[in-house]
Amino acid sequence: MLRVYRNLIPGIAILTMVFAFTACSTGYTAQPKTGDSAATPPATSSIQPASGLVQSNDEAAVTIDMKWSGVQGNSLVFQVSMDTHSVDLDRYDLKKIAVLRDESGNQFQPASWDSVPGGHHRQGTLAFPVPDSLSLNKAKYIEVIIRDVAGVKERVFKWEL
Repeated sequence: MLRVYRNLIPGIAILTMVFAFTACSTGYTAQPKTGDSAATPPATSSIQPASGLVQSNDEAAVTIDMKWSGVQGNSLVFQVSMDTHSVDLDRYDLKKIAVLRDESGNQFQPASWDSVPGGHHRQGTLAFPVPDSLSLNKAKYIEVIIRDVAGVKERVFKWEL
């Protein structure tokens, strides 16, 4: 009886793997919709910064990392991570203290800052309106400035495009 189970186990394992593989690969490929191309926004989400996706600032015992997530809908989106062992980060509302600036000096206030309290370790999503220079593929760089965190007047995060 034990020999029968020993022979069944490899067979069951192989069948399980085959089932999992076929279930995960249906062969379905989404097809783009055809229609009025004037209603389609420019393909700005494919813009990748030449200077890397993540920019960091480590001053006054607070580290802030910002990751370029690209254009999503009508917003330019960044993932933000703030870490420290000495400052309560919950008191900083990036919607009030952050600004986006393009190479022409145009400044944009955040459309949203989505984050939950985290004390010394905080993460969230910061979104801005897409600058015209970026949507027209004319931007040379984009900066996000965060003001007055832990006594640092300005922390500048710059993405060369």
